[in-house]
Amino acid sequence: MARESLYRLELAIRRVLPEGFKTLWRLGRLAVQPIPPPPPPIPQAQLEGCQLLTNRIEMLRRLPQGGVIAEIGTFRGDFARAILDIMAPEKLHLADVTFSLCRTDVLADPRVEQHEGLSVPFLASRADASFDMIYVDADHGYDAVRADIAAAASKVKPGGFLVFNDFAHIIRRGFGVLGVHQAVCEFAAQSGWPVAFFCLEGEALYDIALRRPE
Repeated sequence: MARESLYRLELAIRRVLPEGFKTLWRLGRLAVQPIPPPPPPIPQAQLEGCQLLTNRIEMLRRLPQGGVIAEIGTFRGDFARAILDIMAPEKLHLADVTFSLCRTDVLADPRVEQHEGLSVPFLASRADASFDMIYVDADHGYDAVRADIAAAASKVKPGGFLVFNDFAHIIRRGFGVLGVHQAVCEFAAQSGWPVAFFCLEGEALYDIALRRPE
């Protein structure tokens, strides 16, 4: 509880900072993240049906249309706009600590429902098997991604997708730690969920989509 209170205090401070200082704050947090344990390999059997795609926009074209989707961390809302335009969901839940920078056309879309606050309480409040896809792009620290996975996995419908942005292996003492790669590999190896899509990106900050078994 104390940890959540400190995080809320941090978020309150970040909301009133100029955007340039927010960027420095985020980089500073990553620089002092503890080093996570080495990730296990994703078993080859879970990769056999994986499609390699040029980018995450191509993934949206191949995912099932319609349904109920959640984006955890939307920032300016550009990818949310792509989800709305390409996947045409019945409902798009956006969860973020603030929507002050989000596109007004996204927030005004009648299919969009906003949830301002921390990602784990939002996910915990949803019924199991509620979502056809959950796209995770929030705090990239190892512990934070693990917490998002633990909260999100049961909320995905059988046959649905749990997708992660910035699936990158970045561990540099004094520079920064992204924990997405470690946390996702652990979950994939433990759960047995197959990898459905792997999306290339220009800066090697890949997207990876896991499919919940039927």
